[in-house]
Amino acid sequence: MKTEAFWETVKQMSTLTVNSCRVATSQGQETQYFERDQIRNLKKKCERELARLEEKALSLGTDLTPREVSCEEFSLTKSQIRKD
Repeated sequence: MKTEAFWETVKQMSTLTVNSCRVATSQGQETQYFERDQIRNLKKKCERELARLEEKALSLGTDLTPREVSCEEFSLTKSQIRKD
């Protein structure tokens, strides 16, 4: 599953960024530019993954259009169903 690998990459990037910032801060260095660059890198990865998933959804021939239902909306809908 490519999605699982994507989230593992996000987790690794997060850990690397946090640990690097801790070391830099302990040495009296500023980290805002490094953090900004890491966020930009993550944003690019997210955009590529989203495009991949949208393309996959479209190629399946479903009636869904890209971004029709966000993950948050899906999650909220499922939690509402469980409450009912």
